[in-house]
Amino acid sequence: MALLAATPASATIRYSVSLANRSGSRFHVRMEVPAVHGSLDVAMPVWNALYQVRDFASRIEQLHAEQAPASPVILRRTSPHSWQAGPASGTVTFDYLITWDDPGPFASELTPEHAFMNLAMILLYVPDRRAEDVTLELKDIPAGWRVATALDPGSAPATFVAPGYDALVQAPVEAGSFYDFSFEQSGRPVTVVVHTSPMAGPAPEFWSRAHLEDAARRIVRTETALMGDVPFPRYVFLMHLGIGGGGMEHPNSTAIGVAPGQDPTLVMAHEFFHLWNVLRIRPQSLEPVDYTREQPTDTLWFAEGVTSTIASYTMLRSGLWNRDAFYRDLGGEIQALESRPARRYQSVEDASIAAWLEKYPAYRGRDFSISYYNKGQLLGLCLDILLREATDNRESLDTLLRAMNVRFAQAHKPYGDTAAIQALAEELAGRSLADFFQRYVAGTDEVPFDDILARGGFALQRSADPAGGPVHYHVSDARVSGLPRTIRESILTGK
Repeated sequence: MALLAATPASATIRYSVSLANRSGSRFHVRMEVPAVHGSLDVAMPVWNALYQVRDFASRIEQLHAEQAPASPVILRRTSPHSWQAGPASGTVTFDYLITWDDPGPFASELTPEHAFMNLAMILLYVPDRRAEDVTLELKDIPAGWRVATALDPGSAPATFVAPGYDALVQAPVEAGSFYDFSFEQSGRPVTVVVHTSPMAGPAPEFWSRAHLEDAARRIVRTETALMGDVPFPRYVFLMHLGIGGGGMEHPNSTAIGVAPGQDPTLVMAHEFFHLWNVLRIRPQSLEPVDYTREQPTDTLWFAEGVTSTIASYTMLRSGLWNRDAFYRDLGGEIQALESRPARRYQSVEDASIAAWLEKYPAYRGRDFSISYYNKGQLLGLCLDILLREATDNRESLDTLLRAMNVRFAQAHKPYGDTAAIQALAEELAGRSLADFFQRYVAGTDEVPFDDILARGGFALQRSADPAGGPVHYHVSDARVSGLPRTIRESILTGK
């Protein structure tokens, strides 16, 4: 199985990855770079999948270079993650081993059971030739294993092509004895690939094919209807059940890992909506991708947090959740924010920019930081209510996202970070929203959830834990009529 977009006219840089050393979790990589004249710089990304510098070059062993026919090329390290080869002419081949045995969608893994490849963690690149066509060949694939990816197939078995390094590494690869199924959305194929860890234990009902297929169909149908377009030629869910946790978005696929006993559907709804928000509706601060350093942005509260707002809407509007489940999730999110003293000192914009510190356990402490996922999800709902209230329910978070899709994604240009979100929201609202953005996005004022939720037809109650634990927050329908009730029902139904 191979899935993505246009086949490049010609391929120049060629990669091969051997899966032979499965017991040692070592990928054997060869990269052939043609048309070298003099010296050649190569590098390994320092980050990918997570907003964390992880220095993948630390995993490389036995790197060497040669020029045909089997003539060694001098290789000099120029930084912890880059090298200079040469002088040379013609084709230079780089050969190395790289070890990966880290489960989950944010890493790579080679084991006797399967291989999962986030290719930016495995493949060197040529910094000034990232836009050249590339080919990838997988070698030493065990009998009975298949390969799934959003890459287009090449002309030979187990080969794939992409129009440049960036497109190549934005399509993770799964190899193993998985099962899969497909359906269509608006004439575009959607495939779900399922690998289950042999250590996962008994499979719950929500890991069944029937549940996963029903959930995927509902999510894809609901979110494409919300956005009004289908921006993928085909799409692949790479599901890892019983392995790691979380999901990682890619332009035409997602990799999702869930722990034993965890229902993956909320993660599926979140990751699929990234097709629009962050991958196509993209902030300027993330363009172009810089593999050499941190790339901070103040918009993760919107890119990730508002994506979580829409994921929760999708779960309810598609029928995967009932209203009580939606309210439990919302109450839990409010409780999570209110339980972190850092909310008084760190804004959600600050948390977005500081995401690169999340690899440090101390930073993640309740007194140090808040989650831009958590507060961003709540601000998404609040912004939705304010837009609807200002326009008699004509404009909303839904229409804001559709407007961003048309104005930025479909025009193939990024938006100007939080300032652009505010400007477009104010354009739709017909009034200033500076108070909201200054106090709750850029600032650390307490969000008046009671008031804003009431304006949207919701009631917020608190109950103390008799054992002295944290306060619990409960959301329900408020007994109201008129605009607040209309807002509430429109949010909950998407109508």
